[in-house]
Amino acid sequence: MTTTTLGDLFPEMRNAASGRDKSSTTRRKTSSVISRSGTAERLKALYPEIESWSPILATQAWLNWCRENQQAFTEPEIRDERFPEYLVGLIRAKMAEMNEWR
Repeated sequence: MTTTTLGDLFPEMRNAASGRDKSSTTRRKTSSVISRSGTAERLKALYPEIESWSPILATQAWLNWCRENQQAFTEPEIRDERFPEYLVGLIRAKMAEMNEWR
């Protein structure tokens, strides 16, 4: 299986942002350094099995897990094995609902 990116499909879009008026000197500089680790990054560090998940999906899963277990909505400090079990249960339930669980 190969991966195709939007840049592969639309090569002309690679330079779309640089096509602005060159006389404009007020460009906003973005920082590539994250000043602190967010909830998603901390979750991915503790649970490498969700490393490929989007940050929003990982954080929402964590918040839903906290809500179901009546825990405070805080960033995780240590790994809790109940969280991956919760995720597997959700995935299994969804697959069974879609008649994909065999």
